[in-house]
Amino acid sequence: MAVLRAQDPAISFIVPARCLIGRSRACDLVLPGHEVSSQHAVLQWAGARWDLQDLGSRNGTHVDGERLAPGTRLAVRSGATIRFGRASLWTLVDDAAPQLVAIDMNTGAARTGDGGYLALPDPQQPAACIYQDFTGAWVCERTGELASIADRTIISVGDALWRIHLPGSADGTWEDSEGTVRAATLRLRFTHSRDEEYVELVAFAGERRIDLQVRAHHYVLLILARRRLAHRERGLPEAEQGWIRQDDLLALLKMDENHLNISIHRARAQLGKLGVADAAALIERRPGTRQLRLGLDAIEVVPQGPG
Repeated sequence: MAVLRAQDPAISFIVPARCLIGRSRACDLVLPGHEVSSQHAVLQWAGARWDLQDLGSRNGTHVDGERLAPGTRLAVRSGATIRFGRASLWTLVDDAAPQLVAIDMNTGAARTGDGGYLALPDPQQPAACIYQDFTGAWVCERTGELASIADRTIISVGDALWRIHLPGSADGTWEDSEGTVRAATLRLRFTHSRDEEYVELVAFAGERRIDLQVRAHHYVLLILARRRLAHRERGLPEAEQGWIRQDDLLALLKMDENHLNISIHRARAQLGKLGVADAAALIERRPGTRQLRLGLDAIEVVPQGPG
């Protein structure tokens, strides 16, 4: 992700895919001082680089000491110094592709997602989760229900308002880089003790082995994996395999909805931190039905060990 760092005071700012910069509170990066125009400049991801454009500001935008002509787009790289007006001096300290970001509109605090998956207000309290569903649409998931969102959507979580910045191009999708791992390419191997108290999970992406170790939330995935395998053995079409009503799943697991949602979040977050680009695809939900399933179909379940 791209980061701008101010020299005085020393603060850092995570740059969304389209970052409007200026004095107005409607801007993403709000700069004080009358030498900065209300909408001064825009820094935008162009698919492989960051482009900076001055929006006709009164005192200009300078890159490495050179003033930009209004309306002209200039590719900027890591290390570039950028001055907005006469005094606001920043350095682009990272020029990586944008990530999924949420900005607290009251405090300016930023939250970034792993693997295209973001939990708000924080990973320990996943009241709302932002990700792309299996159709490629960006959604906000709350208590098992999905709502579509767009770039710069504002959502409320508790007492806070968060502006959501989606990564990538104008349609909200991202471009894969070399070596990107997608959930659909994974093969899952579950190993569990006879009493199922311990469930170990390993994911394989081609020749790469991703050891997910033993985790309590893997038991939820194991139950969903078995349902998908059972439907496959019955000859159901792939699109119909594995779906289960959430209430029925809660009864099987003997847990409440909050516990289930936290388990799903932890499973997705674990994949995201290990580099899977669309970690939320591990669990799919059908909008408006309260049905869910394991989103991967390459599954192996191996009972072994004591217990």
